[in-house]
Amino acid sequence: MHAQEYSGRICLPRTHMSKVLVVCFSRSGNTRALGASLAERLHADFEAIDEPVDRSGPLGYLRCLVDAVFARSVRIGASSYDVAQYDVIVIGTPVWAGTVSAPVRAWLALHRRKLPHVAFFCTQHMRGDASTFRDMTKLAGRQPIAQCAIAASVGAHDKQRAIDIFVDQIERRLTRIDNLEWAA
Repeated sequence: MHAQEYSGRICLPRTHMSKVLVVCFSRSGNTRALGASLAERLHADFEAIDEPVDRSGPLGYLRCLVDAVFARSVRIGASSYDVAQYDVIVIGTPVWAGTVSAPVRAWLALHRRKLPHVAFFCTQHMRGDASTFRDMTKLAGRQPIAQCAIAASVGAHDKQRAIDIFVDQIERRLTRIDNLEWAA
């Protein structure tokens, strides 16, 4: 078994067989970087939600706000993974106008009926994580096993601490899932 070190802690790789998928949308790359990092930490598959609309620049930013405020439906690319094959789906979004991004809203609507356990994370410049998580819970149709909000203003140490807690919460739930499978 190979150990890795995170923030001064030694973390052993998961030994259970639970499958995790981390899926997220990112306009600027921040949410994607966090999602990829979480996937590595959780030994999970990773998928970035693909959207054919260009959201770069000031016009793209304005489109993001309008889509979020009016909860407009958007088109997204097909998923590469079947969510029904996973034990936990970790879903990430940037906070747009105090709510979930339109591409993540579309992804949740598309996969709602097949979702197993879920965990949520978001990146934000100011605030809005409470309303974002509330909206994601409603869209997913289930309570998350863990949630993590990362604000741009948070220092590196506090950010890493929040991520460590989030990963620990997910791994504890995965251990319970594996124990139930072994007992069955």
